Amino acid sequence: MPEQHTIFSLHYIGTRFRNARLPVEVLSDLPAFRDLLVSYAKDEWRRRHSDRARVPKGFDKSLSFDLITIEDGSAIPKLEWNRNSAQVNLPGFADEIEEIVEVAYEDVVSLIDGQSGRVTALNAEKIRALNRFGAGLRDNETIELASRKSMGVVHLDAVRRKQLITGARETYLTRVEGAGELIGTYVPSEYQGTIVVRTVAYGNISIPVDPLQIYEEFANELNNDVQFELLVELDSQDRFRGVADVFDVQVVFDEVRAAFVKCSQRVAEIGALANGWHDGNGNRIVDASLALTRSFLQARPQYCSVYRIYPTEAGAVLIDFEINGWDYSLEFTVDGGIEMYGIQVSGDSEMEPLKFTNLDALLVEFDSRVSADG
Repeated sequence: MPEQHTIFSLHYIGTRFRNARLPVEVLSDLPAFRDLLVSYAKDEWRRRHSDRARVPKGFDKSLSFDLITIEDGSAIPKLEWNRNSAQVNLPGFADEIEEIVEVAYEDVVSLIDGQSGRVTALNAEKIRALNRFGAGLRDNETIELASRKSMGVVHLDAVRRKQLITGARETYLTRVEGAGELIGTYVPSEYQGTIVVRTVAYGNISIPVDPLQIYEEFANELNNDVQFELLVELDSQDRFRGVADVFDVQVVFDEVRAAFVKCSQRVAEIGALANGWHDGNGNRIVDASLALTRSFLQARPQYCSVYRIYPTEAGAVLIDFEINGWDYSLEFTVDGGIEMYGIQVSGDSEMEPLKFTNLDALLVEFDSRVSADG
C-alpha cells in the first residue's frame, strides 16, 4: 500500500500572485503558518495525554514541513508534513502525530472562521505566529484555507487578521511601504542608531538603522525624502506604536526628488482648474483622481522624470510616459479607478487597456511591464 502524504495548501488570491508567483516578502508566511499549526498541535497532544504536563522532547522537530510545489491559481504553495522527521524525533508516534496535525489544521481553519468550541484562546505563541502569518497582505488580497471536513473555505485578509490579533491584545504587526521627510538622526552608541521620518500616515516615526549606514547615507540628508518598507506595530485604531523590523530604508536621490517635486506641482496646477478650463468645456478634476495620482507618484517616484501629466475633459488625470521602447498611458478615472494601456514605439505590439480598482493592483502590473520591457 503506497504511503499517504499529508499536504496542506495555502491559496493566495490577488494580482501579485498571478501565474503561481509568490513574492519573496510573503515567504515568511510559510514558517509562520507552520508555527501556528504546531501551537494547535500541542493543544491536541495535551488533550490526548492529559496525564502529561508537557509535550515530549522532539515534538516540535516531529512537525517538519517541506515546500513541495507552488501551483497556479493565483499561487498555491503546498506544504507536506515530513513523516520521516516524526519517525526520527518521536519513534513510534508517527501515526498519532499525523492525526494530531490534521486536527490542528482544522483548529486553524476554525480560528479564521471565527468558530468557538474546541479552539483555545490565543496565547502568546499563537499571537507571535499570527503576527507573521499574512503580515504582507495588501488590500484585495486573501489567503484561503480549505477545511478537510465540512466547514468549506475560510478567508484570511488584512482585516480579518487584524480582528483576530487585536481581539487578544491591543496591537498587531503589519508590513507597510511609505515615504516621508528625514527630520533627525541619532547615534547614541556605536551599536545602535535611529533616524526620524515625518510621515503623513503615522506622524513622526523612529526607524532603527545601523550607525554606519546613518553616517554614510543619512547624516547629510536632513529634510530630504526617505522611502521605507517596515514591519510596524499598530493599535486597533491603526495608530502607530513602533517599528518591529526594517526591510528597506533609503534616501530618495536628488534628481528623483526634483522630478517628483515637479510632477507634484503639475498635479497641483491641474487640481486648481475650474469648470470650463478648456475653451468653455472641461470638468473640474475630481478629488479621487487627484488623490490616486499623488499616491502613484509617491509609490513610484523613480520614474517621475519621464511622466507627462495632463487633465482630461471628463475630470480625470492622464499620465503618459515612454520607457524601454513603449509609450504607456495611465488614466486615473473620475470614479476612482485606474486604466493602463500602451503601444510599442517601433513595432506593432499593443497593450490592451487594463482596468484596476486599486493602486496596489496597478503597481504590480506597472512593475511587471517596466521590468519585462527593460
